[in-house]
Formats: sequence, structure tokens, C-alpha cells
Amino acid sequence: MKHIFIILSFIILPFIILLLVVWSAPLAAQTAIQNLEQQKKQIEADIAYTNSLITKAQSEQKANLDNLNLIQANLVSRQEYISEIDKLLASLSVEITNRQQKIAALYDELTRLKENYAKMLNFAYRNRLPYLQLMYILGSDDFNQAYRRITYLKAYSEHRVSQAKNISRQSEELKSQLSALKVRKSEQQLLFNQKTIELLALDVEEKEYQSTIYALQAKEKELIQDLERKKRQAVLLNMQVQNAIAEETRREAARLREIERRNKEMAARVAADERTLTLNFEKQRGNLPAPVARSVVVTRFGVYEHPVLRGIKVTSNGIDLSTTDGAVVSVVADGVVRRIFTTGSATSLLVQHGLYYTVYTHLKSISVRVGDAVRAGQPVGMVTPAPDSNRAILHFELWKQTAKHNPEEWLSKKV
Repeated sequence: MKHIFIILSFIILPFIILLLVVWSAPLAAQTAIQNLEQQKKQIEADIAYTNSLITKAQSEQKANLDNLNLIQANLVSRQEYISEIDKLLASLSVEITNRQQKIAALYDELTRLKENYAKMLNFAYRNRLPYLQLMYILGSDDFNQAYRRITYLKAYSEHRVSQAKNISRQSEELKSQLSALKVRKSEQQLLFNQKTIELLALDVEEKEYQSTIYALQAKEKELIQDLERKKRQAVLLNMQVQNAIAEETRREAARLREIERRNKEMAARVAADERTLTLNFEKQRGNLPAPVARSVVVTRFGVYEHPVLRGIKVTSNGIDLSTTDGAVVSVVADGVVRRIFTTGSATSLLVQHGLYYTVYTHLKSISVRVGDAVRAGQPVGMVTPAPDSNRAILHFELWKQTAKHNPEEWLSKKV
């Protein structure tokens, strides 16, 4: 009886340990690969959309600043795309190495199981005659020993059957791992090929970018005039937004004092509602929906070098989103419409979210009125092309009272 337990522990325990390792397949690695593939698909869609905007811009006017910004945005997306391919290749290499190690372990264990099973079959063959088994039982010293020997023979027989099943099951697992390895190696080769194609496309786009810069440098006078006009428009928009926010702040404070004079409990509720709007807005930092469903960021927040005019810096209080003419603009969070005003030829909408404000510029067909409560994702108008560029670009700003914030830090990663 003693040696049967030794045999069982020697054969079963390593098998159980191996099964735990094999069946807990690299789920984390597979999940990471799936996430990378999803990000890669998103960037693919972004590149395709930007290319459609570039094609439209080129059909209208070859060398213009909007087109240059689109090409630059596409270069960034293409570089991100290649980076995602590199991450996928690295993850696939790790998974392929892990699978190869598992296959080697499975093969070694399968060989050991087959050797042990062969020994068991040999032992069973030599003791196959029923009378030998009977003599083994009858040779017992007492009834208890006879019972243990009967139990041993039964367990030995069942274990032999179990080992045969284990060998079959492990053989199937080995085939499955080999098949998965083949698929992953095929995916790896496809990615290598795709990376080569993307690097060639990146080289073409970089040359196109430089070519567009050279063409624009020949229009330096026009670019300076355009820059000055945009500066004046930005200053005017900035003054209008600041004045509107200051006026709303004063008006809200006066309204709250009047309510408090008449009903302190109601004033407390109004103040609580304002705090709730502010807190809800702040909780969505990094996850606010884009004001337009499909767009490309062509002008970023802050101070940066002009892409063509050397030594000239440009300041932007928000971001510019290049999109299609007539694209629907939606409010990014719950709030109240506070202003609809015109800056030059551009119509803007100011929405309050507690202490925060969002500004949407270059709108047409505005579907809300001042004082309307709006919900996140609610359409408020459509993007109209700027008369000077003939391109559909939404200018979007985000303020906390009089402090400007970078909208890209608040919007979800892909706008």
C-alpha cells in the first residue's frame, strides 16, 4: 500500500502543478495585447479621418496653414501608430517566448507521463493473470491486509486509466499551444510588414510637410497679415469671454444674496447646486466627451513657435478642432447657456458648469438660447467654415472663472 501512494504522488503532483501553470495562460499578457490592438485600430481610424481632411484641403488650395497643421497632426498620429506596433511586437515576442517555454515543459512532462505509463502497462502485463492477483490477495497475513491489497489493485487500475486520459488531454493541450504559437508568429510577421509600410508612409508625409512649409514661406507677407488678424480676433474673443464670466459671477453673487435675504434655506440649496455642478465637472477631468464626434487637433493650447514664420510665437487660449462642414457640436458637460455672441464673423457660445465655463466658437444653426439648461452630449449647433480659410474648425476653450485651462487635459484622450 505504501508504494502505491509513492507512485501516485510521484506521477500526479507534478502533473497538477504543470496544469496550474499551463491553464493559467498569460491572461494579463493577452489582455495587454488586446488593449494595444484596440489603441492601434483607434489610431488607424484617426489617420484615415485626417487623410480625408487633407485630401479635401488639397483639392481646395494646395499650400495653406490649415493643411500644414493637418499634415503635422497626421505625422504625430503616424508616429504613435508605429509606436503602438512596436509595443505590440514586444508583447508578442514575450508571449511567443512564454508559449515556447510552456510547449517545452508540456513536451517534457508528456514524455515522462508516457514513460511512466509504459512501466505501468509492463507491470500490469506481467501481473495480468487473475490467479496471480488472487494469490497476491490470499497471501495476506490477515483480513485488513487483504482488504488493503484489494483497494490497492483497484486504485492502481483506476490510476492507469486516469493516466491514459491525462496523456490524451496533455497531447491535445500541446497541439493547442503549438497552433496558438503558429498564429502569434504569423501575426508578428504581419506586424513587421505593416511597420515597414508605415515607415515608408511616414517618410512620404515628412517630405510633404517640408514641401508645404517651403511653399508657405514664399507667402510670408500673407501669413503675417493672417496672423495679425487672428491675434486681433483672439484678443477680442478673450475680452468678451472674460467680461461675460465676470458679469455672470457678479450677477450670480447678487442673485444669491437676494435669495438669501428672502429665504436662507433656498439660498443654501442654490449654492449646493452650483457646488454639485463644479464637483461633477471636476470629476470628469480627462474623460469629458469631445465637442464634435470626429475631429483632429490642429492648434494646441498655450504658447508655441509658429510652424512657418521663424522667431514668431503664437498664443492660443484653447484648441482648434478640424472637422467637416456642418459637424454637430455638443456641450461637454451639464450646465447653463450664459452667452451667445459674435466676434468678427465668428459666433460663439458660452456655457457655465458651476465655477467652470466652456466656449464653442465658429457655430451656425445654434439650437439653444441664453438661460437654457443643457445636458452633457446635447447638440447646441453646427460648425461653420471660417470665411478666410474655408475650413470647418471649431475653436474650443475651457475656463475656471478667469483662469484658462488646457482643454486636452480635460477631454478624453481621443477627440
